[in-house]
Amino acid sequence: MRLTFHRLIQKDLRSALSYYQDAAGPQLANRFHDEFEGPVAAIEKNPKRFHVLVGVPFRRANFRSFPYHLLFRETAEGVRVLVLRHHRRHPDYGLGRK
Repeated sequence: MRLTFHRLIQKDLRSALSYYQDAAGPQLANRFHDEFEGPVAAIEKNPKRFHVLVGVPFRRANFRSFPYHLLFRETAEGVRVLVLRHHRRHPDYGLGRK
């Protein structure tokens, strides 16, 4: 399955890493980055295992230890990861990404 990322995913990831770096140091930031790889691999392996959000054609993959999730959608070419966001972020954040 072909996996692509929206260009703003890098910005989302840098923002989260910066927060954890400033709040608790490089070890926690590194742990966050390592955990980012888990949902990405799970999406790539079986995107249908994640539930569809109500009212939008996106699926949500939660992180295990951090209050973050990835929003993605299936396309004819594969899977497109659109948003990395905190659970408390406004529910509309990133929904306009394509």
